[in-house]
Amino acid sequence: MPDEKTSRAARRTRLALKLAFVELILEKEYEAVTILDVANRADYNRGTFYKHYNSKEDLLRDIHDDFLLSIADALVRPYQGLKQIDTARIAPSIQDLFLHIEQHKSEFLALAKVSREKLHSDLIATLHHSMSESMHIELKPAPLPIEYEILLSYQISATVGVIMYWADTNFKYSTSYMADQLLGLINTPIDHITFRNHTSRNQ
Repeated sequence: MPDEKTSRAARRTRLALKLAFVELILEKEYEAVTILDVANRADYNRGTFYKHYNSKEDLLRDIHDDFLLSIADALVRPYQGLKQIDTARIAPSIQDLFLHIEQHKSEFLALAKVSREKLHSDLIATLHHSMSESMHIELKPAPLPIEYEILLSYQISATVGVIMYWADTNFKYSTSYMADQLLGLINTPIDHITFRNHTSRNQ
């Protein structure tokens, strides 16, 4: 039991340090945040910080890795135990993905503030790995054969692009609205394109 209590206390301490660090990154630039700032905000001392993390980069890496692992879990969690599912029923997974991001939007925004490009590329890599390991998309017959890796790249890039846009709006849309928008974008083929301010060359 002492080990279990110690483990729970350590988890609480690490969580407090993570929350404090996220708050500080959102308040000022990452480079300006010091270990003493984090410890003070979490109501600990520097010694306690160093019992759990070697540096603020170590702490940031822990926040980053936890966030991405939870994203991968949110994507596949609704389908545990299922052998297959029709595309018309994939909404729970997309909904859970957006809901999870909304619930952890402070971490998302902090990681994006440190490096938007890294977060974007790591989200793509995480979703690609999760989808490759956990599922296989079967397409309906089409006149043109589709390369599977190109399909994955398209689906994942679209998903991450929509997520990043949502974050750029400061999450002003609901999770259900965003899930519906993404599914609509993926499943609705383009009809045609019209050009604005088109002037005939004969004029």
